Amino acid sequence: MIKKFKCIHVGLGNFSLQRLQLNLNNNLFDVVAFVDIDVTNAADKLKKLNNLPENYENRVFKSISDAQKKFSAEVCFIYVASEIHPKLIIESLENKLHTFCVKSIACEMTDFKKIIEVKKKYKKLKLVQGLNNQWNEASLKMQELLKDKENFGELMIGNCTVWGRQNLKSEKPTVDVIKEGIFFHSMGIHQLSQIVAALGLPESVVSSSLEFKQEDIGFKGVTGTSSGVSFFKYKNGGTISYSATRGGHGNPFGFASRWSGNWLFHGTKGDIKRDGGRLTLYKNGNIVEDFFLKDLDNNLYLDELKQYEMFHQNLSGNNKFDMQKKSLESWLLMEACNISIKKDKKILLNDLILETGFKNL
Repeated sequence: MIKKFKCIHVGLGNFSLQRLQLNLNNNLFDVVAFVDIDVTNAADKLKKLNNLPENYENRVFKSISDAQKKFSAEVCFIYVASEIHPKLIIESLENKLHTFCVKSIACEMTDFKKIIEVKKKYKKLKLVQGLNNQWNEASLKMQELLKDKENFGELMIGNCTVWGRQNLKSEKPTVDVIKEGIFFHSMGIHQLSQIVAALGLPESVVSSSLEFKQEDIGFKGVTGTSSGVSFFKYKNGGTISYSATRGGHGNPFGFASRWSGNWLFHGTKGDIKRDGGRLTLYKNGNIVEDFFLKDLDNNLYLDELKQYEMFHQNLSGNNKFDMQKKSLESWLLMEACNISIKKDKKILLNDLILETGFKNL
């Protein structure tokens, strides 16, 4: 019999409500309480949903601590603005809750270190950064092929191109256009977490970002907000290049590329090409396999659900795919890109791991 973990859901914005509905519908998590700063209007937001617990109006709290005192949950899901993620993650861990927080769990290194310090006190708890783009069928197949030693072999070179035009203009500028280096944490991680899932962390990173103002779509010229270029080198010498922008003058590869990426890999035994949901494996000058799979689901519902299923497996003791390790490594890789841009130098990932105490989780 599958265990349903009692959980607290934090945040009642539109995106968060969509994710909440997924957990209300599944048999993995039992949502027992809700947290939102706007308690007064929470019931009006919640009543639009299905499968709510009884007396849901009386299950809304202003803090995780208050909700936990009342309901003694086991898990906390966090879906709010990224600027307040660190505070809420720490509160969740201090309440002895396994914590799942949508990316990015932190926007800068100082906050990440604070989170890690608290996490060290609760080694039995899981801390996962939600990364939905690596869970669709096409991404999972790409990860599988990259790990196929017989057909792909060892990585030699690879490339990911992300090219799109995203309108982020708003009356009050969002963190995505005013926070230096946020591009990698808010956009680059969609593609690059897929590489971490398949191949782990590279040995070193070199990155750059040249920005210019594009007021018509909201970008103000802040370094590392609309674009980034990186080179990731692995221990065997294999290297992946990454060129990405969400401030392009068009969408030459189509909408999906902005999130999934267009990929090409050269291995010692074969090559892999991915364009949206199509993946092709080449060997000896010929197409060996051609896959036409589902890329991004509408509103990423299926992708999110697969992610929740794996999180549930991890909580139940199945750590074949360690979400905590892979998702936090993805954060470190994004921050390595930012540090490389700021210092104009190559960054060694082992140095960051030692600096943050990441190995001792």
